[in-house]
Amino acid sequence: MTALTTESRGLLVTALTGHGYKVYATAPAVPVTPSVVIVPDAPWITPERVGGRLNYRVRWKLLVVISPRKNDAASLDTENAIDAILGLMPSGFTVDQVGPPSLTDIGAQGTVVTTEINVQAHMKEN
Repeated sequence: MTALTTESRGLLVTALTGHGYKVYATAPAVPVTPSVVIVPDAPWITPERVGGRLNYRVRWKLLVVISPRKNDAASLDTENAIDAILGLMPSGFTVDQVGPPSLTDIGAQGTVVTTEINVQAHMKEN
């Protein structure tokens, strides 16, 4: 049996892969750009039914990672990435919100532009 969280993350990976972005199912040490990193959001799991068949809501944070190059290009790349990713959301997922772009230091590799997309899905055991 596959955990419902694993199943929902897999749905996201499948939907986002092959569209010009490196998709990370878990946080890498250093993400390449452009990419999408899938990490748990808070609250991660909200039980709707326990015992018997599981039924819960799972939340994910999609971190969109873009090269900062020039400010104008980074802004345009970020906006295009957000629109593309929102259009790729798999059936059954809803988007709670999209945060503003921000500069994120990734150590010796420099700085990237990141934007958070908060999504959730209701998952049920069959």
